Amino acid sequence: MTKAFRAGFIAILGRPNVGKSTLLNRIIGKKISITSPKPQTTRHRLLGICTTEEHQMVFVDTPGVHLGSKRYINQIMNKTAANALIGVDVTLLMITSEGWKEEDHHALKLAQQEKMNLIVLINKIDKLKNKNQLLPLIEFTSQLHEFKEIIPISSAYGTNVQSLMDVLPEYLPESPLLFPEGQTTDKGAQFIISETIREKLFRQLRDEIPYTLAVEIQQLKMTESLIRAETIIWVEKESQKGIIIGKKGEKLRTVGTHAREELESYFERKVFLQLWVKVRENWSDDAVMLRSIGYIEEE
Repeated sequence: MTKAFRAGFIAILGRPNVGKSTLLNRIIGKKISITSPKPQTTRHRLLGICTTEEHQMVFVDTPGVHLGSKRYINQIMNKTAANALIGVDVTLLMITSEGWKEEDHHALKLAQQEKMNLIVLINKIDKLKNKNQLLPLIEFTSQLHEFKEIIPISSAYGTNVQSLMDVLPEYLPESPLLFPEGQTTDKGAQFIISETIREKLFRQLRDEIPYTLAVEIQQLKMTESLIRAETIIWVEKESQKGIIIGKKGEKLRTVGTHAREELESYFERKVFLQLWVKVRENWSDDAVMLRSIGYIEEE
């Protein structure tokens, strides 16, 4: 007798920079969510879809839950994370092996507002010199809520990720496919291109510029052999524009080259990128601007 097919939604929730996007990319087996060493890299709700013969797991990568920021974009990111929990079957609440922080407790409170199976992932166990440190953390965690599972993992190295994948299907309902077999994300080419450029900006600039930059695709043309994208990089200050461009345009060219190489590998065709840097003061507090570049989802 064959097993009934199961399918459902699994949210990945946690404070910034706990490794949510790294975990999603490892599960899906390809890079669909950008990563960087800086917190608040993920700004959108993003689906990663994993399908086997017996189940389909639809993972919801969310922006990091954070406290204290008054900028409108941060409020939107928190709202996006909270809304992503509505109607899911499982929430993976990710903390790190450093222990519970204030923002972790805030994320737990958000998850407790929805009725779903709640699993804690203790990430970055590869950074522990003594694995015995995990035992008191697991004990403390178990007292906070009646979690279905508490699983120590390393999303960077894949430790225990398969163990997670083995237990998840039992928490999903019997259901037909939710997305076509072979589809790995709900995002199209425009999103993938803009996010790849944004990631390369973060990695190239490091601490030189605040995260008050956004990438907008102005025009996109795709053929079977070529992708051509005209792109604006928005910043809030004239001084930031110069930092991004660099001396004689060197930094911007480097960003374009790294983004193009990764996108050509992803789409398996030639990619041509045109990058402009423009200034719009306080764009991260401008609802009209945030809506126009896709940070505010239509309800």
